[in-house]
This record gives sequence, C-alpha cells and structure tokens, in this order.
Amino acid sequence: EQSYMESVVTFLQDVVPQAYSGTPPAEEKEKIMWVRFENADLNDTSRNMEFHEIHSTGNEPPLLLMIGYSDGMQIWSIPISGEAQELFSVRHGPVRAARILPAPQISAQKCDNFSEKRPLLGVCKSIGSSGTSPPYCCVDLYSLRTGEMVKSIQFKTPIYDLHCNKR
Repeated sequence: EQSYMESVVTFLQDVVPQAYSGTPPAEEKEKIMWVRFENADLNDTSRNMEFHEIHSTGNEPPLLLMIGYSDGMQIWSIPISGEAQELFSVRHGPVRAARILPAPQISAQKCDNFSEKRPLLGVCKSIGSSGTSPPYCCVDLYSLRTGEMVKSIQFKTPIYDLHCNKR
C-alpha cells in the first residue's frame, strides 16, 4: 500500500509534463505554477459527513492537493488508496494564491451567513470577478458545495498570499 507521499508523487508524475525526459511531449501540457497541500475542514471527515461518505475506507482523512496553473487551479482529494478525485477546478486566468477557509467559531451573537455554502475557497486570481480591479487585488470566495462564487472582496494593493483562521 502506498504512503501519502508515494500516492502524490505518482499522481504528479501523471499530471506534470515530462519536461525533463529529453524527449518532446506528444501533447502540450499545462504549466504548474505552484502546489500546496491543504489541511482543512473539508478533509476532516468528523466535521464533514458528505466527505466521509465519499472516502469511508478508514479513519485517515484524505490529503487535499491544490495545484495552480498558468490559467487556473484544481483541488484534488487523494485518499490513502491513492485514487485521486477532482473536487474543484476554475479556469479564469492565473491564480496567485488559494486557501480553503475553516468554518468559523459561531457564538450566540454571530450568525454564519455562508453556512449553507461551506466549505468556502478563497482564490486570488489575476483578474477578479468585477474585472475592474488591478491585477491580483481581488479575492473571490467559491462554495465547494455548489461550485458558485458567493462573494468577491476588493483590495487596493496586490495580494501575495492568503492566510485564514476560524475568526
């Protein structure tokens, strides 16, 4: 049985162009700009029962792999079996950064306006949904449950990375 890293290496070998083999590729493949492993509510099977039904092979939560391309990004779930499943894909230009937002700690005074849309994904693309902001100055929030964009947040300066917590 493959370890997580062996499963990921096998997966990346299938996805990444064979640029170092010395032979020209038979077909043009996408250029990977960045890769990130994500630990989030999404792959916590104790908090996300829908995800538990998809990957109910054991107690070990699947690894989430985020891949940024020159024209978009993908999120893959890689369970211990190594059979990758695509969870999300967006193709609207380069993505500088992306993060899965953790579910907030809700108190009696606060209401979660996005509870029906969670888990949420924050994506910093080259051009935001409004199309009027300078490059990389917008974060679009996507629902991983429905695939729709639920909010767009504009900034005055370029975004270089995204960080988030339960607050």
